[in-house]
Amino acid sequence: MPLYELFCIAVHNPASSVNLRSVINSLSNQIHTTGGVVRDMKNLGINLTLPQRMRRMRQYHERGDHFTMTFDTSPIVLKRLDETLRRDPSIIRWTLLKKASKVKDLSKPLNPSIEFDEIEAPRNL
Repeated sequence: MPLYELFCIAVHNPASSVNLRSVINSLSNQIHTTGGVVRDMKNLGINLTLPQRMRRMRQYHERGDHFTMTFDTSPIVLKRLDETLRRDPSIIRWTLLKKASKVKDLSKPLNPSIEFDEIEAPRNL
């Protein structure tokens, strides 16, 4: 299964964090029930000021809760996750990135776009 990373900005609820917990639980449950594995979750900040005012489902937002989730799942389940995020009114923005086709691909060094030959010392004439 390919390895994906989700970056998500959710609506901030000043009264409680139930909104954020329910979003994370529903996403992780969808991944687990289809045979996927959640590898990492990070809270990047709660009640952060957004870089600009964002509109989502006819509402404007100026603050949000940021988190990332790294997981393994099939591309079919990834489409379902994207549909879930699209329908959820508590999600402002999200991005799904493919990190690797397999976990072992992460440890391979990336090939540089430009390969340099060794520079030889100048010869004295």
